[in-house]
Amino acid sequence: MKKKPIYVEVDILAPIEEAWTYTQNPKLHEQWDLRFTSITYIEKKSVEEPQRFTYETKVMPGVVVRGWGESKGEHQKKDGTKTSSLHFGTPQKISPIAEGRGYWQYIPHDKGLTFLTQYDYDVRYGKLGKLLDAMFRPIMGWATALSFDVLKRWLEKGENPASQYRRFFLTIFISILFCIIWVYHGLVPKIIVQHPTEVMLVENILEKDLQSELGPSGYRVEQSGVGVGPSETELEQSGYRVKSSETDVRPSGIGKEPSETGLGPSEINSEQSGTEEGLSEFRSRSSETEGESSKIKLNLSKTTAKPNEDALSWNNANKIVIWIGIAEILFGLCWLLPRGKRLLFGAQIIVFPFLTIGALLADITIATAPFNPVTFNLALWVLSIIGFIISKDMPSARRCIRKREETT
Repeated sequence: MKKKPIYVEVDILAPIEEAWTYTQNPKLHEQWDLRFTSITYIEKKSVEEPQRFTYETKVMPGVVVRGWGESKGEHQKKDGTKTSSLHFGTPQKISPIAEGRGYWQYIPHDKGLTFLTQYDYDVRYGKLGKLLDAMFRPIMGWATALSFDVLKRWLEKGENPASQYRRFFLTIFISILFCIIWVYHGLVPKIIVQHPTEVMLVENILEKDLQSELGPSGYRVEQSGVGVGPSETELEQSGYRVKSSETDVRPSGIGKEPSETGLGPSEINSEQSGTEEGLSEFRSRSSETEGESSKIKLNLSKTTAKPNEDALSWNNANKIVIWIGIAEILFGLCWLLPRGKRLLFGAQIIVFPFLTIGALLADITIATAPFNPVTFNLALWVLSIIGFIISKDMPSARRCIRKREETT
């Protein structure tokens, strides 16, 4: 498959002479062009010679690609269109680009000019180089388009390129950070490990919702006309003594020696006969009370069974935690999308206070733990505000045309 050259076009609302100066002056050029860290012109021996230069590109700390180039500017048309051809290359093996050619073109119109470029290059390492170029070429096209938009904003709005790139890359870094945070907290503590704290917070919220539905007592107890047997006063009046610390209920004279009661044998027999009658009456009352108590227990068992059934049906904390984790992972992946960063920052500014309040309502003691959700969410909330501010009106490669229109 034949490789396509890189093409970028942008309209700039500025005089063509100003655009020419900002692109042909090496000290100005290196400020807006992301592809070059520094450009140094070599003094020409004659006017007819092309302008030769050397360039450096810092790929990462300690890794610098150095190369050479030459350009030639000329007027080609009477309408003021200017074209600058470019020949470039590098001897360094670390660069996939061996040698390339291209041009810049400046086409004036009523409101300013159309600035465009098209270039292509040869790669090293044969088929392996072509395979690597399939990933490298889109990056070069994106870097060229982003650089053109930075130049456009510099000429139209006067915003310094360094400030534009600072805001752009800070937004990218913050977005990647939020992606990692959301995906990690959704995947590890909620799905893979399912940390007990995560489950506990959900359970506490569900229990509070259930208590608010059932009332302070925790039961849906309906009113009934069920009595609760004879009271202690009634039992004492009938000749019985009820011990608060024991469950047995017996007549006041039973279990005592004659010397303790102060009664003679005949009196004891008479007392015992009266006691037996009272005891039979008490047993009768007790059986009635036990029957009513069993009804109360039955009613309570029915009422307590309802919350347990509800808990099995819609209070499964483990499943809820898993679904929350899935939602967090999906939200985290949204940060990798090329658009909508400002919308995501705004959503987090609203969401983080509610997440913090919800965690405190579930268990207020978590506020005293080290690295707790209160301080963690506060830091993310402030970072969201910063991201929301700096992401406004950022430079973007999407504002450039990346495909040449076919002419017939």
